[in-house]
Amino acid sequence: MAKNGPGGQGKRKGRAEAGDRPDPDNATVLQKRQLVALIAQRVGRRNAEVREIVEATLAELGEAISAGQTLALPPLGRARISKQKDVSGSEVIVLRLRRRKSGPDADAGHDHDEND
Repeated sequence: MAKNGPGGQGKRKGRAEAGDRPDPDNATVLQKRQLVALIAQRVGRRNAEVREIVEATLAELGEAISAGQTLALPPLGRARISKQKDVSGSEVIVLRLRRRKSGPDADAGHDHDEND
């Protein structure tokens, strides 16, 4: 059985600072059980209370992406499909995610066009 808590089976590395460019080949993976635990902690609920909602949310997001919809989900950002193809009975979908910068220099030099 999965451990309750944000780390699940191990420590979760800190989030990247604004401006950092993480190496996608060495990215840490956020598992669903870890996401459930983080959300439960943030909203002050038990994992069991949050799990069903998270699973339904992920299912809806998956269906929207498969249907080719652009996602406009602040504070996550705006995600749109840049490539999509079927490979060996699976969908391979490449998303482009645009997020607002956070931190003290967030608005410096930022164009406010959401349609890029």
